[in-house]
Amino acid sequence: MAPGKDNLSESVSILTRRLLDKFVREYRIPLDLRLTLPSKDGTIYPFRQRKFRFDTRVCNFENYRVPFSIFLIRVLQFFRVHICQVNPFGLSRVNHFEISCRAQNYRSNLDVFRYFYEFISAGDWYTFAHRKGIPPPSEEERSSLKNLKDHFFWLDNLCLPEEMVWRFKDQTMSFDLGDDFVFNKELARALIDHRSPIRPFMSTLFYWVASRV
Repeated sequence: MAPGKDNLSESVSILTRRLLDKFVREYRIPLDLRLTLPSKDGTIYPFRQRKFRFDTRVCNFENYRVPFSIFLIRVLQFFRVHICQVNPFGLSRVNHFEISCRAQNYRSNLDVFRYFYEFISAGDWYTFAHRKGIPPPSEEERSSLKNLKDHFFWLDNLCLPEEMVWRFKDQTMSFDLGDDFVFNKELARALIDHRSPIRPFMSTLFYWVASRV
């Protein structure tokens, strides 16, 4: 049975050493982060000390690389959520937004991102969902994904800021846009007018984005 939304303390990895080694070579994961293959009963939560779960979908679906982008870290810190708690669809929207801003010759902007997306819970997970009544800055999104929670390994948390903490259910989810909310409408319009599908990108695109930071 496919993993559901309420099983962080039950989901285990089926990643093998051979698949892990191939993944590390393909995406050039820094070896000094001391990659560790989970045991057969090693669940997503609770964490191992000084480690965090790294899902292969972070690279091959969500389009991220290690080290993570400054904008992604800024988004996660603003919403006070750990990267491990955001599902692949939410993370892919953050990445697509950042790349789309660069493509329009703008710096990625947190307020514009908040204009398009709201932060919501999805079972044990969290995600960024399109705000109702606002045209999305992306199109043709996937609604399902195989191997969603069972292809992960452990990395040292040295590549994460110390301020990134685990979000608990009793914490506030109030991130509404107030009446005094101001955002770059020119950038928002450019993203709407030049929507593109969310899909895996070639590595050369990330080098181009990084060179424009």
